[in-house]
Amino acid sequence: MKPEEAIKILQKRISLTKRVWSNVPEIIEYREALELAVKALENQTPMKPNNMKTIFDFSGRYYTTKGNCPVCNREGLFKADIYCNKCGQKLDWEE
Repeated sequence: MKPEEAIKILQKRISLTKRVWSNVPEIIEYREALELAVKALENQTPMKPNNMKTIFDFSGRYYTTKGNCPVCNREGLFKADIYCNKCGQKLDWEE
């Protein structure tokens, strides 16, 4: 199962708990756990950084790529950063 499919299934369960059992404490706790799982899965889905810029060294050769987090807009992330060090979003640096 792909993360996107799991997210859709979990979101259906969240919607169901909101409609049917909105005031049962155990179900509210269950819904919060589902929402946390959805957030974790969304963070694991790679996203392209914003404002990607290629950095060259002094002799004009490629050195690295720099960009901003697409979720929290954290600046100063480099291609070596697989995850945003502020919000945990997985990054996709492929061009």
